[in-house]
Amino acid sequence: MPQSRSLSSRRTAREPEYVTHRIGRLVETTRPTPIYAQPHTQSRVLYPQVQARFYLMMEQERGAWCGVLMTNGAHGWVPKHAVKPTPVDVDYTLPRGANPDHVTRLAMRFLGVRYRWGGNDPRTGLDCSGFVKMIYEQMGITLPRRARDQARVGMPITRYEDLRPGDRLYFAVKGKEIDHTGIYIGDGYFIHSARSRGGVDVDHLSHPTYRRSLVAARR
Repeated sequence: MPQSRSLSSRRTAREPEYVTHRIGRLVETTRPTPIYAQPHTQSRVLYPQVQARFYLMMEQERGAWCGVLMTNGAHGWVPKHAVKPTPVDVDYTLPRGANPDHVTRLAMRFLGVRYRWGGNDPRTGLDCSGFVKMIYEQMGITLPRRARDQARVGMPITRYEDLRPGDRLYFAVKGKEIDHTGIYIGDGYFIHSARSRGGVDVDHLSHPTYRRSLVAARR
């Protein structure tokens, strides 16, 4: 990607040892499907209909069903025939001994929350920087409200190859100024709240829009 030349950092000698924790497998819906409270169709419906080509986080499998992560941290269930697995196992990394309730897991809980410009509340909608700010606040880290100001906070990651799940990504989509942000989840994928997606969803850095516009990453 063109920005990978601007994104060649040197790791410091004092950087802590990191441990990788697995969340689950990213799956994509192939048809509209409800999300059920239990792995059978007579169960209570938690979400009436997830549209096709939507990403979900599968944390477990049971027979013909997939257990997926819900916004409140609970599990829902979708039939396996309604989804297809991606090759991506979503992990997060953190210093050895740290609390494993990490940023990537928190972010994946909000898949499907609708987009709202200036939004700060998942009940009414989130924009890109509001989403990132909210996730980090749940980790006890306060970030500025605007993406361009957030991009000045934290350790810069200057090589694409050094990105880790949980790192913040910053894009200049419409011009030279940073105007979009998301959270890296691994293997080139990132989660963000985007107007073009209608809300919180997953995209890949190989997408032409994001490949050309990635200008900064912070940890």
